[in-house]
Amino acid sequence: MIEIQRRSYANATPGLRAAWPERQALDAAGLDALLGGHRYCVLATARADGRAHAAPVAFAVAGGAFWIATVEGLRLRNLRARPWASLVVMEGDADEGEAGEPHRALTAEGPVELHEVRAVWPRLEAEWLARHGHPPDWAEAFVELRPARVFSHDASR
Repeated sequence: MIEIQRRSYANATPGLRAAWPERQALDAAGLDALLGGHRYCVLATARADGRAHAAPVAFAVAGGAFWIATVEGLRLRNLRARPWASLVVMEGDADEGEAGEPHRALTAEGPVELHEVRAVWPRLEAEWLARHGHPPDWAEAFVELRPARVFSHDASR
């Protein structure tokens, strides 16, 4: 994921680079720590009329992709029609020098593939169970988001 982040910053707009300076981006260990410390993220998809739909979802990271279990519903309809999504993982709300937990965040976006749960479960089982403690028996599908762009921020850097 770190290489995708490097390419993302190289192609970023000046506005993004000003808001999320590359010098404050998480390194590989920081990315692993942030993602490893959270079981949920916010996933955004696009509705048929173009409006955003964002909701917290359980996720796992395996094979360089984010894996999200999902039920049949709006999210799955959105992704079938427009197979692209964005996700955000964040923690803390203090800037450098402020009291409180420092702000760290990651945003990733890219194309998605939809998979039947039973088709991918053998390769996701260990990671999913370690992260969530139980299989997603309720899920209709797994969403595989392979990030095309990744940006991160660590206010303490």
